[in-house]
Amino acid sequence: MQPRFDGHRYRDCRWCGGRGCLQCEGEANKAYKAAFPDGPKPIATFKVPEDIDAARSAIGAEAIQKAFGAGGGGIAEIMQNLANLQKGNGA
Repeated sequence: MQPRFDGHRYRDCRWCGGRGCLQCEGEANKAYKAAFPDGPKPIATFKVPEDIDAARSAIGAEAIQKAFGAGGGGIAEIMQNLANLQKGNGA
């Protein structure tokens, strides 16, 4: 699957249908601004250093090794860690 815009072709270009034309970049920019009118937003924010230990306990290397190691709960365990973190219970 090709990316939406690879620098030369925009796959949803109304002019060329993704074959590549001089309008592709403008069409890609217009679609991006429609999808993200306020620009990119962070998916997570942390108050460093207060939140970093909590985040590390939920999704850090040790938490991942424990979840996917022998007897771990896999992705369900990671999701539970995150749910506990959001509730304020810690991981």
